[in-house]
Amino acid sequence: MELSEQAKLDVKNALNGKFTDNYDDLEILLENLTAEKAKASGHGSFKRIDNAIEKLRTKMHRLKA
Repeated sequence: MELSEQAKLDVKNALNGKFTDNYDDLEILLENLTAEKAKASGHGSFKRIDNAIEKLRTKMHRLKA
């Protein structure tokens, strides 16, 4: 699945620790990050994406509570 330009920008921002406050957008971002994690070939990029996913899940949990 090819990501749109906006989705690529959102993934890049997430990797840099910048997330939106909209829960629905975060769900979409989680799907996109999971897809990027599946495509990651290097251990460093895999770990970086994994860390971003954990931060994203934490933020989603806080917004949902």
